[in-house]
Amino acid sequence: MKKKIIIIGSIILLAIIAIISIILITKNNKKEVESYFEQQGSAIYDKNGNIVYDPEGENKIIDIKKGIGVQGLVEGNHNNYIYIFGGQHFGEYGYEMETYTTAFIELQNQKCRDYFTSKEYSINNIEEGDLLITSGDLTTYANNKNYLDTKGNTIVVLKKNDYSKMQEEVLNSENPIITLGEAFSDHLYIEYSIEDDTNSDTVYEFPFAREVYITDKTEIIGNLEKGKRIKVQYDNSKYADERLKLKSIEVME
Repeated sequence: MKKKIIIIGSIILLAIIAIISIILITKNNKKEVESYFEQQGSAIYDKNGNIVYDPEGENKIIDIKKGIGVQGLVEGNHNNYIYIFGGQHFGEYGYEMETYTTAFIELQNQKCRDYFTSKEYSINNIEEGDLLITSGDLTTYANNKNYLDTKGNTIVVLKKNDYSKMQEEVLNSENPIITLGEAFSDHLYIEYSIEDDTNSDTVYEFPFAREVYITDKTEIIGNLEKGKRIKVQYDNSKYADERLKLKSIEVME
């Protein structure tokens, strides 16, 4: 009987010790975590020391450019903001162009007018794929997001359909101006130039990009370097994947 009591008592004692140890370890870990965030601020870092989340830093202004002209392609118009992207997306990937800017524009009942007709309409009618031309103060934050305050300036809208027609005209022209953007092992981003001065003394640049693929049959003349003028000839064969493939590409010296 005494043996049973001793065994049961020992088990209870060990259980109490284990529980106390767990509590002490948990408190110690909690103190270490609290101490870590006191040292690091409210930011959260990954194992490599890179900031994953920094609520204080997100609101830190890195740069302000006042009174600058901005152009960008609309990727969204919702939640009282228009989002313009400084380039074009191709599936998961994107290609950015120097002419365009990535930014959020808060809707403040700005006046909008059509690029070709000068007709005014509501900012709520701006759609994905439209190209916007405006000016204002561009603020860049620590989270790399840009916010454009148009300061009440008019937003000129080149509608998607009109922009597409301009692209088709360039693609069908005899000697379009084409620049090599980014070159990868099997595909390239090439940039076509559009210049237009419709209804304005200002010559606007509205470049657009294409993602094109190189095959074993593609004739490559010259060294493919970013920024070089090029000539391309498309392979008009029918492919199931519908990707644009090049018959030849020539670098202009």
